[in-house]
Formats: sequence, structure tokens, C-alpha cells
Amino acid sequence: MFNSNETHLNSSHNQTNLTTSENATKVEYLNITSRNDIEFHDQSKVWLPFEIVSIVLATGSISVCVLVIIFAFKKNGKTFFKWKRAQRFVVLTSACDILFYGVQFILNIDTQVSGLVPPPVICSIYAFFLLEFAYAQSNLSIITAATACYYILKQAEIDLGKYDWKMFSFMFVYPAILLATASFNGGMAYNGV
Repeated sequence: MFNSNETHLNSSHNQTNLTTSENATKVEYLNITSRNDIEFHDQSKVWLPFEIVSIVLATGSISVCVLVIIFAFKKNGKTFFKWKRAQRFVVLTSACDILFYGVQFILNIDTQVSGLVPPPVICSIYAFFLLEFAYAQSNLSIITAATACYYILKQAEIDLGKYDWKMFSFMFVYPAILLATASFNGGMAYNGV
């Protein structure tokens, strides 16, 4: 398979001659060989199936969430914090989805356009935001469940503070502190993404 410093890949359509490099950035699909992705993408313009699926799913999720938010605001024309709590939770869940899949979409497009795995600092930034929005949505689910349970048991709503500041701090600030600590101590880089 390897002849000196060249790799010959056979397909039913064409034969491509690629050169391996010491600074190869990603392992080729199905682990056939390592190569410099910029050179490969410039020659063949091939997108790997899982990257295409990820971009399609992210785009679909963002589209549906935008529609949910638009219809929610059209239906409830009044101020957001005067809506019923369940309606606000749905909009906040959609907003967290948009943010999460938006970062995922940007990461996939970045790796596809450049053909390279981003450096560790950029991976840390992507990981920080991906995990921040994933944890925010997870924490929102915990708050929703706790609110429903409290309402069933006590027939009263949990006080989330004016403009739901207690909920937002639990959703966004707490995970951000943990993730920033992990990032500054080298806990992200390639492992985070």
C-alpha cells in the first residue's frame, strides 16, 4: 500500500496519487492512510459522510428551533417574562439548541473549508461553547423537572427571581465557571471537541 512516500488509492472512478506528510492533520476515512488534508481536499473535494450528516442535522435543528421561536413570539405578543413558564422553557430550550448546533455547524464548516483539524486553542474555544450550551440545556431540563415536581407537590411555583435571573445563572454561569477552569488547566484542546 505504501510505496516510498506515495499512496495510490483506487476507486471505480479514478486513481488519485497522494503524498503522505509528517504534519498530516486527520486520519483518512476508514484509516487507509494519513495525508495532508489540504492537498487531498484541493484535489478531490470530497466531504466525508459523517460530516455531511452532521451539517444537515445541525441545519435542520436550527431551522426548526427558529420556527418554534418565531411562532411562540407571534402567538404570545406580550413581553417574554409575562408568558407562562412552560412557554418560556420551550423558547429557552430552542435558543440553547440554536446556539449548540450553531457552534457545531461552524466547527464542521471550518474543518471542511480548511481541511485541517483546528489547533488546540481553537478546539478549546469550540469545546467551551459546545459544552456550555449543552450543559445549559441540561440544566434547563433539571430546572423544568424541579419546577414541575414542586408545582405538583406544593401547588406553587418556584421563585426564579426577577427576569428568571436564578435560572439563567444556574444555566449559564455555573457551567461557564467550570468550563473556564477546565480550559485554563489544559482540560479541553482536542479532547473537548
